[in-house]
Amino acid sequence: MWYKERTRRKIAETRRIEAPNSHYSSLGVRQQEDHDRGRDIDLFELHPLNRDEVERLLVSVDLDGVKSLSPRDRLFLDNMILPRLST
Repeated sequence: MWYKERTRRKIAETRRIEAPNSHYSSLGVRQQEDHDRGRDIDLFELHPLNRDEVERLLVSVDLDGVKSLSPRDRLFLDNMILPRLST
């Protein structure tokens, strides 16, 4: 019985509850933010080669989601977008 109480206290001490306005956001929220950020790109300001690549990546994101992008594609797309303020 004392062991159960000790374990319960230890778990309660290590438990971390996120505040509502915390810096943490879930994976689904981050993916939705990334998807929405891609729509903020002004394609007419890009070089035609970059514009074609961005359009291809945005179509891929629409069809298969943000997870379908390779790390290289994601980096390219992120370089075309202004950096987000939240992490």
